[in-house]
Amino acid sequence: MRSIRSYRTWKALPNKGVHTQRKIHVALRLMLLGLPIVLIIILAFFLFYTRLYSLLDAEKQTQYESRARQCANLITYQIASDQNRLASLAHSLSNLTIQQSLEIVEGLDNAALTLITENIPSEVMPFAVDALSVVHRFAFLSSDGNQALLQLKLDPILYQAILECPEHAKASRMIWANERGEIIWQSKSEEQLFEDKTLATLFPAWSEGMTQSLLMKTDSSFVAIIPLGDGNGYFVLESQDRLLEMAYLTILQASLSMAVLVSLLLLSLLFYLLYKDYVYEQSLMHLAFEDELTGLPNKNHFVQEAAQLLGRARSPYAVIILDIGKFKLINDHFGYAFGDSMLLHFSKVLPRYTTKDGVCARLSGDKFILLCSYREKETLERRISVITEELKRFSFPGSSPFQLDILIGISLIEGNAVPINAAIDRALFALSALKERQTSGSLYYDEVLRSELLEESELEKVFAKAIKDGEFYVVLQPKYSLQTRRLVGCEALVRWDHPGKGRLAPSQFIPLLEKHNLLVTLDMFVLEQVCTLIKGWQNKGLPIFPISVNQSRSYLFNTHYERTLVDLIDRYGVSHQLIEFELTESLFLNDVKHLSLVLASLRSHSFLVSIDDFGSGYSSLTMLKDVGIDVIKLDQGFLKGTDEHHRGKVVVQHVIAMAKQLGITTVAEGVETSEQAQMLQLLGCDVVQGYFFSHPLEISEYEALLIDDRLPSS
Repeated sequence: MRSIRSYRTWKALPNKGVHTQRKIHVALRLMLLGLPIVLIIILAFFLFYTRLYSLLDAEKQTQYESRARQCANLITYQIASDQNRLASLAHSLSNLTIQQSLEIVEGLDNAALTLITENIPSEVMPFAVDALSVVHRFAFLSSDGNQALLQLKLDPILYQAILECPEHAKASRMIWANERGEIIWQSKSEEQLFEDKTLATLFPAWSEGMTQSLLMKTDSSFVAIIPLGDGNGYFVLESQDRLLEMAYLTILQASLSMAVLVSLLLLSLLFYLLYKDYVYEQSLMHLAFEDELTGLPNKNHFVQEAAQLLGRARSPYAVIILDIGKFKLINDHFGYAFGDSMLLHFSKVLPRYTTKDGVCARLSGDKFILLCSYREKETLERRISVITEELKRFSFPGSSPFQLDILIGISLIEGNAVPINAAIDRALFALSALKERQTSGSLYYDEVLRSELLEESELEKVFAKAIKDGEFYVVLQPKYSLQTRRLVGCEALVRWDHPGKGRLAPSQFIPLLEKHNLLVTLDMFVLEQVCTLIKGWQNKGLPIFPISVNQSRSYLFNTHYERTLVDLIDRYGVSHQLIEFELTESLFLNDVKHLSLVLASLRSHSFLVSIDDFGSGYSSLTMLKDVGIDVIKLDQGFLKGTDEHHRGKVVVQHVIAMAKQLGITTVAEGVETSEQAQMLQLLGCDVVQGYFFSHPLEISEYEALLIDDRLPSS
């Protein structure tokens, strides 16, 4: 599902130049791959064309020569036939008288045939040809002893009819020349052209007295000159027949069509590869720049387009990150399909409130991000309020205890002074700070958060240096027995003498160290300091009382927790009964079973175990039932107002009574007035600590108490 806004942003994909260059690069590669194939096709076609032309040329020459020779043979045959017929007639007439022969010849009704009886030359040419006629002669003696000459005079054009190539007449010219090469007859396109020319004039390659066939090729035709022999002259066939040319063109066209077809197939392949590359690129673009579930741009797309928008910004911009509160719990309770429907609801609402020069995206999981321009901060806040209101219209099932909770981190960008990645980090930091405050609504990134960010970013390095340089030190707050009014122990508290900020109270650095998993190191530092103190007091021969040391929640779940503590304390040779480990009641909300095993293990090593802030949680009674402990420290909230309110006093009385029945020592902390101390003594509380009895003391001050542990009279 893709919203209108996401579709617009998708069409305006960033880095178009890069994608265009890639397409050009792919096209060039395909062209370079296809170019050799095209050249091979062209070369093959050229070689085929050359070979075909050569073969067809040779075939044409052969056919033209064969046709000319056939025509020449026909003429020669016809000349011989006419002469044989004339000789046969003369032989028949030789048996007759001259008069009888004349009558017979005249009776034949053949104007071309004549019988000459007078002025007969002494040497008779049996065959003669000129521009007007072909003459056959045969001399004989009649039966009466007279000499006669039988003569057949024919028009040369009559020989055209005997040539068996009339289908080629329109494309051919036939020439009959005498022995000297003088043209006596020629035919072309059924028109008779009797011109005073010779073969040497028409065809310079012809030589007089040639006895062998000659095949010549002119610019427009083939010429075959065939000697007829026996003085009959020469037959010439000049052919412009296009039959073979048509066959040649047909084959050439077919070959060219094949080459074009192959080229088209190759081009189709190239276009197909380009299309597949385009499809592949689009799929990569979707994977790289679009969120699969919502259809919105993802972080990659957001960062690139936002950078472009900020590069030409003329007004301030805001980076807004929205997070769904308790989204994991919603998924676990209603299922992931319901969670997806909530994300799709966000993806439909947010694009409608993104300015035309802005962009929205799904950042990750249940986080969405917007880049919006604004004129005034009040306008931006109204827009955020409207967005939040519409997003909260998403409805849970009727009986659901959930309400949609939206947390918003905002980073303002003015004058393009902040890179987009830095702006995103700032908005995320504001969102994280909002979560730590455990509130909903929105929070702007500002200089205060910035200083906290810088401080946190350097905390690990600063903390390690502070430990090494001795900036952390231990103070001891005494514990007194209400019955004996004497010292029974103390609680080790840590302080930080910061070189720049002065002495810091635990509330100023403990939460920060716990957030960055540094509290374990501090706890071990305090424990080692306590062991050093006890060892020193033992060497001085001072009386020693148990010292309670706080333990961090993050270390209790370490598999080597008990072993580490035992090894450290044994290294100093300190009795285990002198160490009391304090754990806050809230720890038991996580895993009571595991913590009860840890405490049992500690008690098995003779350590004392106490629960601090008892009564601040909701599982106090269950914890007393399931967990073995030595001491409970009543939360000081129990003491507030107990001197005025009977209900608080009743609660404290029953807690102390229940602890005594379970064999657990009770310690009241935060005792600040004599009335509180007297009330606790009446209720049977065992031990107290607080400002009424003593502030946390320096080591030297506490050592003085070890010598004289009596309380001042109150």
